[in-house]
Amino acid sequence: MVVDRYLVRETVKPFFIIALFLVGLFVAYSLTRFLTEANQGFLAASAVVSLTGLKALIALEVLLPIALYIGLIVTLGRLHSDWEVIALRAGGVSENRILAPVLSMATMVAVLVALLSLWVRPWAYDQLYRLEAQAKVDAELDELSPGQFHIHGDAERTVFLNARNGGTGEVEGIFVRSRQGDALEVISAGRGSLDSFAGQDPGLLKLLQAFVYRQAATGEALVGRFDALEVRVPAVVVEPLGHKPKSASTKELWASMRNEDRAEAQWRMATAFSTLLLALAAAPLSRARPRSGRYARVLLAVALYALYFNSIGIARSEVEQGALAHLWWVPGGLAAGIGVAWLASQRAAP
Repeated sequence: MVVDRYLVRETVKPFFIIALFLVGLFVAYSLTRFLTEANQGFLAASAVVSLTGLKALIALEVLLPIALYIGLIVTLGRLHSDWEVIALRAGGVSENRILAPVLSMATMVAVLVALLSLWVRPWAYDQLYRLEAQAKVDAELDELSPGQFHIHGDAERTVFLNARNGGTGEVEGIFVRSRQGDALEVISAGRGSLDSFAGQDPGLLKLLQAFVYRQAATGEALVGRFDALEVRVPAVVVEPLGHKPKSASTKELWASMRNEDRAEAQWRMATAFSTLLLALAAAPLSRARPRSGRYARVLLAVALYALYFNSIGIARSEVEQGALAHLWWVPGGLAAGIGVAWLASQRAAP
């Protein structure tokens, strides 16, 4: 039907524009964050693009529903303000008939969001955790930037390099402070060289004009000065990731009795339902008087979305802590509100 194609076309355009804008904004934010960590030496620069891509892929389950929600409000609001809804009604097309093709598209987006949440999300988080762990290992000493302090291993080691030659590996103004329990070791040197140690074999730190201070756990101290000192650094390996709910399969989460796993499983299921509910909520929110501003309801819609998103986030936290059994009361409350608004609009319709 011509009307169906027209409505779908008018809805798809703002949806894609808003989705591209939100994804671009999120990518820019993530890229800035990872570049900052890479500049500080916490991440290898080569991993920044991959990490940003995975973050954006994970964010799609949230960005697509809000893009559809705002896109529907903009489209339906324009139809109301431009008298097109009245014209369609005069031609025998009811409002429910107008919404049918729009909700069909919303159903397809909800299915896509379900796929992203149930299968793509755990895979992307698994890759993200592994890549972050490996990138931090690779950046442990190999990517240290001079002129700033770098903290590693939960503050067990602090490293400072005054200057570094990336081509030769030579470094100047070296300071290394290591702590293990009550034992403390401080090494400083005027210059030296650093071999990469992110591998199977220990690395080698060659220092010239080195000063060493060691304090044992018993309190005994040792001070030494060396013209040349070689320090074997143990190889850095990626630690096992262990169980993480966000990277676990959906089947594994449903079989688990942990609160964190139950909250993650319910969140994944709720994303698709939230997509459909937000699409349904867009219909009553988009109603505007003819000749009124076509974007008059957008701010209200954004405020309601923020309220819904924060509420479901709070409910998820409560499930994780064991204070609630489920988070479905939030989507259920939205569904009830949509039902009340829909009945009120039907009674008010001529």
